[in-house]
Amino acid sequence: MTTIAIQKIYIILSKPDKTDFIRLSRFLQSAFYHVNMTSSLYLITENLSESMPQIREIHKEIGRFLSEHLFARLYVHYVHPVNSLDIEDVKSCYQHIKQAAVKFDQEGYMHQEMPRLMLLPVIAPENKLDNKSDNKPDNKTKPSSLKPLLEELKNSFLLSSLYLNRAASDLAQNKEIQRVTEKFYFSPDDSRKMPDILCNLFCHDILDDSLDKLTSDSLDMSEQCPASIVVSIQEGTIYKCIDAFRKKISFANIDEINDRDDFTSIYNESGESKIDCLKCRERVADSFADLPMPQDIREETGALLCHFGTLRQDNEDYSQAVEKYKKSLKLSPVEEAGHIYFRLAVCYTMTDLYDQALKAFSSCELIYNKQYYFHFYKGLCYFGKGDYNGAIEEFSDALRLKPNKEDMIRILIYKGTCFNNIGDYEQAVVALEKAGEKAGRVKEIYNALGFSYFQLKNYDKSIENLTTAVEIDPYSALDYASLGSNYREKGDFDMAIVMYEKALTLDPDMILARENLERLKKKT
Repeated sequence: MTTIAIQKIYIILSKPDKTDFIRLSRFLQSAFYHVNMTSSLYLITENLSESMPQIREIHKEIGRFLSEHLFARLYVHYVHPVNSLDIEDVKSCYQHIKQAAVKFDQEGYMHQEMPRLMLLPVIAPENKLDNKSDNKPDNKTKPSSLKPLLEELKNSFLLSSLYLNRAASDLAQNKEIQRVTEKFYFSPDDSRKMPDILCNLFCHDILDDSLDKLTSDSLDMSEQCPASIVVSIQEGTIYKCIDAFRKKISFANIDEINDRDDFTSIYNESGESKIDCLKCRERVADSFADLPMPQDIREETGALLCHFGTLRQDNEDYSQAVEKYKKSLKLSPVEEAGHIYFRLAVCYTMTDLYDQALKAFSSCELIYNKQYYFHFYKGLCYFGKGDYNGAIEEFSDALRLKPNKEDMIRILIYKGTCFNNIGDYEQAVVALEKAGEKAGRVKEIYNALGFSYFQLKNYDKSIENLTTAVEIDPYSALDYASLGSNYREKGDFDMAIVMYEKALTLDPDMILARENLERLKKKT
C-alpha cells in the first residue's frame, strides 16, 4: 500500500457540535499519520471565539500525536477574520491556544531547537465597503487597532500573517504593520466567505510552490503540487485539491475514515488527480498578476509568467505565450524587460502580427542588435509585410553576424526570395547559389533558382535546377509546370507538353498549366 505524505491539511470548521468533535478527532488521528516534518494544518473559521471548543479538541489530538511521535513537527495556521470590536476576544483565544503549546515550547527551549508545534495566526482584517456612501470603507480595521494585536502575538512567539483582500491591501504598505507581520497573503477578490478564503490561501501556496520551482534545478511546472487535502466539517467531505473542492468532487466522507489504513486505502483508490497542473499553476499566476503585492513578489511573479510564456512558445502556442509575456512585462524589473520584449516580438512574428512585432523589437534593440537572430526575425517581419528591401537589409545584417550553418541557409533562401520578388534576379541567383553550396539538396533552393534563371532567360540553368527539384520531390506539380514553361521558351514543345501533362496529373486544378497545354497543342 502506497504511503502518503500530506503536506497541507485545510479544515473549514463549523459551529460546535459533539458529533463533529467525535468524527473530527477520529479523522485527525488517521490523517496525522501521513504528515512529515514540514506539514501544515490550516484551521479556517468565521469566528475564532465560537470555534474554540473545536480548536481545543483538535489540540488534544495534536498533543497526543506529537507526544507519541517524537520526530514529528506540525505547523498550525489559524485563519479567521478580525475587526476592531473583537480584538480583545481574539487576544484571549490566543492565550488559551498558547497554553496548549507550552509543553512543546519548553521542549524546544530545552533542546535549543525550533518547537515541534508552531502556532501561526492568519488574520483577515475586515474591510467591507459600504456601497451606500460613495464606496467609503465601513467597519474598516485600522492599523492603529491591529498593530497591538500583532505585537502581542509576536511577543508570545506567535508568528502572524495577514490575509488581505483588495479593500485591505493598503495595510501591506504600512511600515509598522510590516514590522510585526510574518507574511502577507493577498486575495484577488473581496469575498469574506470561508470557502473563498480557503481557495485563495490554497492558490497562494500554489504560487509559492511554483516560485520555489522557478529558483530550483527542477522546472517541471506540470508536476503535481505537494499532496494536500481539504476538509469541510459541516459537509463531512474530503477533497484532494482546490479544483476538486471548487467542483465539489470529494474522494471520501469523514465518516468512512476509521483509522489510518482506511485513509490510505481510500486515498489511493481515488486515483491520480485529473487536473492539468500546468494550467492550474498558470491560472494562479494570472490571478495574482494584478494584485498590489510587494515589489519583490511582483517581480518573482513576473518571472514565473515569463517562464509560462516560454513553455507556451516552445509548444508553438504563440497567442497564449503573448498574453503571458504582456503580463510579465507589467511586473518584471526594467533590466528584464528587453529579454521579454524579444520573446514577445518573436511570438508576434509567428502569428503574423508584424507591426506589433517590429514595435516590440525596437524595445529590445540595444540588447539584441549584435545577435544575428534578432535581424533574422526582423527580416521575417518585413518579408511578411511585403517590404522586401527592408527584409534584405535585415537579412544582410544577420549574415554579417555569422549565423550558424543551418540558419545561414534559411537566411540566404529568404534573401534570394526577396531579390526575386523585387525583380533583381542576378542578386537572387548569388544568394541562392550560396545557399545551395551550404545546404546540398534542398528542394526550395532549386525551385527558387529555377525561377531566377527563367526570369534571366537562362533556360538551361533553370531546367537543370528544376529537374533536381522534381528528383527531390516527384510530386511537385508546380515544378513540372515550371519545367514546361522553360521547354516552351526553348521551343521544345513536345517536352513542354509532357511536363504540363505531368503537372496536371498531379494537380488537375492547375489552371495555368492547362491553359499553356491547350495553346501548345493547337500549335502542334
